[in-house]
Amino acid sequence: MNRYATITPIPTLRSVDLLTYELPDEDSPCVGIGMRAIVPLGRRRVTGLVVGLSGEPPEGITTKKIVSMLDREPVVPEALLRLARWMSEYYLVPLADVISLAIGKGLTTASSRRVELLDASAAHTKNEKRVVEALLEIGGPVDVRQLKKKLATNSIDKMLSTLASRGAVEVTDTLGPPQVRARYETIVRVVSDPDGQPSAEVFKRAPRRREIFDYLDSMPGKRATMSQLTALFPRPSGQLRTLEESGLIESSDKEAYRGNVDAEEADTKVELTPDQSEAIRQVEDSLDEYRTFLLHGVTSSGKTEVYARLIETALARGKSALVLVPEIPLTHQIVARLVARFGPTVAVLHSELTAGERWDQWRRIARGQARIAVGARSAVLAPLPDLGLICVDEEHDPAYKQDDGVRYNGRDVAVVRAKQSGCPLVLGSATPSMESWHRAATGQYSLLTLPKRISERPLPSIEVVDLRGRDIVATGGLSEHLARLIKDNLATGGQTLLFLNRRGFARSLLCYQCGAIAECGACSVSLTLHVGETKLRCHHCDALEPVPSVCPSCGADALVSQGLGTQRVEEAVREFLPGATVARLDRDVTSKAGRSAEILKAWRKGGIDVLIGTQMVAKGHDVAGVTLVGIIEADLSLSMPDFRGSERTFQLISQVAGRAGRGQRKGRVVLQTYQVDHYAVAAAVRHDYQSLASTELAARQELGYPPYTRMVMIRLESTDPATASRLARAAAEIAAKYARRYADEYAPLTVRGPAPAVVERVRGRHRWLVQLRSSESAPVRGAALAIRSALSERARKSGTRLIVDVDPLEVT
Repeated sequence: MNRYATITPIPTLRSVDLLTYELPDEDSPCVGIGMRAIVPLGRRRVTGLVVGLSGEPPEGITTKKIVSMLDREPVVPEALLRLARWMSEYYLVPLADVISLAIGKGLTTASSRRVELLDASAAHTKNEKRVVEALLEIGGPVDVRQLKKKLATNSIDKMLSTLASRGAVEVTDTLGPPQVRARYETIVRVVSDPDGQPSAEVFKRAPRRREIFDYLDSMPGKRATMSQLTALFPRPSGQLRTLEESGLIESSDKEAYRGNVDAEEADTKVELTPDQSEAIRQVEDSLDEYRTFLLHGVTSSGKTEVYARLIETALARGKSALVLVPEIPLTHQIVARLVARFGPTVAVLHSELTAGERWDQWRRIARGQARIAVGARSAVLAPLPDLGLICVDEEHDPAYKQDDGVRYNGRDVAVVRAKQSGCPLVLGSATPSMESWHRAATGQYSLLTLPKRISERPLPSIEVVDLRGRDIVATGGLSEHLARLIKDNLATGGQTLLFLNRRGFARSLLCYQCGAIAECGACSVSLTLHVGETKLRCHHCDALEPVPSVCPSCGADALVSQGLGTQRVEEAVREFLPGATVARLDRDVTSKAGRSAEILKAWRKGGIDVLIGTQMVAKGHDVAGVTLVGIIEADLSLSMPDFRGSERTFQLISQVAGRAGRGQRKGRVVLQTYQVDHYAVAAAVRHDYQSLASTELAARQELGYPPYTRMVMIRLESTDPATASRLARAAAEIAAKYARRYADEYAPLTVRGPAPAVVERVRGRHRWLVQLRSSESAPVRGAALAIRSALSERARKSGTRLIVDVDPLEVT
């Protein structure tokens, strides 16, 4: 009989990820793997997840009892726990962090300790009197964490115990419920026919009662929710009570799910092209086994229809399906299409949902009531039972990689989940990542191709405007040629998309008298001018500063803006097209939940003439009215010291160009660039992905970069530059020592650094990097583990962040 549970506390105790607790006798039969429990942890009580059960405790361990159970059914299925364990081991993070990523913080709770002053005279020592003075100053009961902050010390727990023993203070421990609970609604249903004489008495001189009953009787299933009734009949409770006492109706509470999506458009099932049919056939032949397919289809070749047909087949076989998209704005469009075809069995998971909506959608999925889950990267952890298919749209997109917390790649985790579930995985893209293309070329993935657009529409022609020798800043980023085409396109009823991958009004503010540039005080970067806020904003730490009237360095009235941002382009378009409907889509605009969906809905319906945006507009959007695309500065990503710069430049150009010509009219693209001869730009103009891949892979193989090597980035961040540098040197030495020790066991390990990051300071912290590379995963991860084991405590004591990033996308 199980008497003990292995539990991972959330939040985790960093030094120990798994702890053993004794089951309370009365709850023992109800405790299962994947359920939440309240457990003691130090002086607090916290939420934990049961990840194992056993009859005996670990040898030599004294265990505490579980306080209580929060669930009667698992919230995390065992199959998902297996995936979470893999993520914990591969990405070198605590299991609790992965679990928290999956279920969200709204499902956890922790106790808080509060202190109340009872007798100030009972404080004897100098430090005790400091505590009393702080309590008097704050007034009333106070959270211990607030008191520690007030005193600028963490070392008061023992002192509080002493003061409590003397009656000077009272320390209480309070445990609140989780933030999120299930929501219920009352359902009222007709159960009896009122034709008989006794029932007729109920309606005598009660016309409102009869009206309510007739409404219920006319509804499908002869039922309605209390919210529906209240909206139509003010204060219906008394009438309903009488009807229920008479046996004519009955009421019951039913769980109501938040965050459900309604169909906004009719389903349009199209005739498949031969290439689509062949791709579907190959995947359907493998629906009962793991296999990864790379679906390389040009823009508007019908990849989404392929996903939908495969989902249909998977559902018909009693399976569920998972669809990942790189960014939240893309979920709105694909969800609309899937809901139109499959109805309420579609659930959505992404970070714009409230905690309650996420919890409800999570349970709909886990209970099998929603068999299709759609979302951004964290949806890879959706608790789908009987998973039969995974589709990852725009698989190349860097947004699948999380850049804080658990630094996982949603696409790569999807590969492992498909393998563990024994189901096929479809990776779709018009511009596949070099990693996926290389695996397809070497036979690890199966390659499927959609080389033509549906309905035989041609790919848009791309015209190049050479910007060398031109100042387009003065014209808001628009060359004369592009400006003329925008005006002509508007006159003929076409929509225009303008792409610039930099938000704000201007890149920086410069004094032409002394040459000073306005910089962020916490980061080693220039501040970006935002005209709507009349502020300078840091795009790294989000700090805001007022725009100075004179140069802060020399006092001269000589400040000018430099460079372009989407705000500046928007202003220029509004100036020369005053009658047009112009909108902007970037992070500044979409910070309000639901705003991106609102803009994109208007864009799809033709309510916007010109849309200006960053990479949010570059992928996935299918708008038939777009006949002109302008790429303002195509080579911005080539200026970064990043080995993926050429690949990303090609991808962005190809993806945004692909938004043109998806309807009946031919599309046209204008590409403005200072690097007309660069191979990535030239390949994008020709729509020649294979040429780009051939050149790029040859260069990476020669230089030893992914996909030919595995990489881990170690980053040390400290407010003290000397500390960051010193610990980075120690990390490099540990890695070098590890490489020598295991030279005969593993493939060679390359250690690069230590070196300061390109943006050396962010949010007041100086950043140093150490890069680990090898042709095998084991040596880089082994060296990273050695660094973490040796330096974690030193880093903690010095207030330094030690970050381990497995398979990093950002290497600067």
